[in-house]
Amino acid sequence: MLNNKFFPLLFLFVSLFSIAQTKQVSLSNFPDDKVMVVAHRGDWRDAPENSVWAVKKAIEKGVDMVEIDLAMTKDSVLIIMHDNTIDRTTTGKGKPSDFTLAELQNFYLRDGLGVATQMKIPTLEEILAITDGKILVNLDKGFDYSSQVYPLIKKRRMFDQILFKGHEPYHEFNQKYGSIKDDIRYMPIIRLDNPEDRKKINEYLTHYKIYGFEFTVGTSEKNLIDFKSLREKKIKIWVNSLWPHHNAGHNDDLALDHPNVYDWFISKGVNIIQTDRPKELINYLKERKLYY
Repeated sequence: MLNNKFFPLLFLFVSLFSIAQTKQVSLSNFPDDKVMVVAHRGDWRDAPENSVWAVKKAIEKGVDMVEIDLAMTKDSVLIIMHDNTIDRTTTGKGKPSDFTLAELQNFYLRDGLGVATQMKIPTLEEILAITDGKILVNLDKGFDYSSQVYPLIKKRRMFDQILFKGHEPYHEFNQKYGSIKDDIRYMPIIRLDNPEDRKKINEYLTHYKIYGFEFTVGTSEKNLIDFKSLREKKIKIWVNSLWPHHNAGHNDDLALDHPNVYDWFISKGVNIIQTDRPKELINYLKERKLYY
């Protein structure tokens, strides 16, 4: 016969398991008081950038969102590729638009050291099949292909899992994508050292319900604005920790020796960080109860 002490423990285990299972992969429901971790081009230190396995490794690590880059083939298939050519990241040479998808499958992705792997260039549809319900997706250069991406997301009912972003001013965004703007989640990119970019902030706040702003700070803090006032409006604040010019020198590589480099982001009111060091950032956030 089971000891009576066993049942409270069983109940606790089931409750904790249920809580873990109910973590929502949703942009709308991501807690505003937690910090979203975004893996840049997937977890590219463990797999080729923008590959299926770079996405899978990000999911394994507990990353909240994966950032991927879009390009289009000669036969109008959306693939995942950052550069204007496939030269650096694959065994082939040329532009993605020089090849059909079938032709691109003759090439192999290279890892971070430039060594050829056995992995192929993925399509957007392949990536969405992997991410659906498991991790959020940020489509870099997605604005350029919104009309092609939209049907794929609509078919999968993934609007609340996909974040678009772009540099365009509001009037251009509205002119091109006014018919779908209320369905998609969109984030304007603002370079704070550019006066013309700074004007976009009020334009978007006045005319459109954005998800947040992605800010490029520059190499110093002289162009910083008050992020916390935007947070009060429930606007999420994205700043990259990738390289020094994104964040006034508070970049990822410093975190290897000094994880408290991320204190700067928290103190400024940032609640989305795109990183090349997801493991280190997640560990930092867990210690401070800021990880979702």
